Order: sequence, then C-alpha cells, then structure tokens
Amino acid sequence: MGKEFGAYLRKLRDDLGMSLRQVQQAAKISNSYLSQIESGERGIPNFKILSRLAEAYGVPVAQLAEAAEKAEAGDALGEPSLSKDAAFVSRGYEKLSDDNKRMLSEFLQHLINKEKKE
Repeated sequence: MGKEFGAYLRKLRDDLGMSLRQVQQAAKISNSYLSQIESGERGIPNFKILSRLAEAYGVPVAQLAEAAEKAEAGDALGEPSLSKDAAFVSRGYEKLSDDNKRMLSEFLQHLINKEKKE
C-alpha cells in the first residue's frame, strides 16, 4: 500500500521534473523522509504532509488524498496526470489575491470560448 503510493508520488515528481531537494524546499519536508515515502519504506503520510506535498506538486490535495485512500484500500492507482504547465498554474493560483483569481478565471473562460469558435 505505501509502496504503490510512494511510486505514485515519485512519478508525479518525475513528471514535473522536480528533484527531491526541490520538493524538500517547497514542502518543508526532509529529503530523507520524502525518499522513504517514495521507496515505500514509510507508510502514507498524514494529511498535513499530504497538503504540503500537494502544494509543492501543484495538485489539489484531494488528488493526493484520493490516491492515498485507493492505496490503503489496495486499489490500483492510475497515472498522475498533470502537465508542467498545469502544475505551474495550479501552484501559482493559490498565491493570487481573490481579485486576480477572478480575473484569471475570466481569462481562461475567454480562451476556452475562443477555442470552441475555431
């Protein structure tokens, strides 16, 4: 269970092109602890750690929590799916003011509508 979740986190990190040290700095979690989670030597971390990892990886914490639940239940985990661009936008979104979040949302909707017309 922990081994599969660790592999999931490793794949997510690799897909984002992040090193363990980068995740360590972003999530404020020790490099050795992260390595132990990824290798399956440690079990699934608590929600506080999952929240830090989600922020570092630029994914919703619900995505990591769902993967953790599936791993605990013995269900197969799918491939983590988030492009580098999506991860960048996701990480940056939470740091924006409410007004800028609204403006970004409107701009994305504008782009979606434009693509539909083309």
